[in-house]
Amino acid sequence: MEKIRLLVPPSDTARDSERWYEFAIYLSKLSGVSISPVVSTTAEEYRDQLPNADLIYSAPEQVPNLIREHRFTPLMQPIELFEEVAIVSGPSASQNNLKGINGEPLGGIQGSFANRLGLTTLTQKQIRPSSMEYRKSWLQLLKAVQQGELPYALLSKNFIDQLSELSLTSVNLLARSNLRKAFPLLMYAASLKPQAAELRKALQGMTDDPKALPILEKLNNQGWQKPSEQSIINMVKILRGK
Repeated sequence: MEKIRLLVPPSDTARDSERWYEFAIYLSKLSGVSISPVVSTTAEEYRDQLPNADLIYSAPEQVPNLIREHRFTPLMQPIELFEEVAIVSGPSASQNNLKGINGEPLGGIQGSFANRLGLTTLTQKQIRPSSMEYRKSWLQLLKAVQQGELPYALLSKNFIDQLSELSLTSVNLLARSNLRKAFPLLMYAASLKPQAAELRKALQGMTDDPKALPILEKLNNQGWQKPSEQSIINMVKILRGK
């Protein structure tokens, strides 16, 4: 059987990418579909691998394009896992509070949900950075803050939740959103439609299988559920600024 390629974005490979291999092995056994993870470390790698992917664990900002341009279909969403923004400061910040961002450079990942939500949050508080400075990956952005290249940054909550306390040395959390409207999705290509029902059944059953619970825990995931069409529509509206 030809292997099904599961593409994982860089926001979910910051630490312990092996967990995705464990997940793929488990899902392969239960669904009868042979799955092989393709782990990307940068946005460029992710885009290059996208045309060859069969399954994608998608960050929220990628969902509209995957549906519209690549004809991917939502399969499942993680239970109680939402993308939020974490606004942080580093050693070169003049103040360790949100007001300190006013008139200072601010780091981010262009096009990310965290970037959009963070800028909206700051605008509502009448806080305006002097400029936006972008990096290619969350890890590069974090290092830029820690090394003093950037005083402030907008980070993905799901990214920093993967990191140990030691990995966040010299980083101060100034604010974290709690919108609970945007979430990652596991999506499948049109070629995988015949296997979709079996995959969904296997994913739904993980919460009832003691062997699957450690895998879910490593994924910061309480289980899988089928997303409602309305919740996806609402998320896309937020991403489009509506």
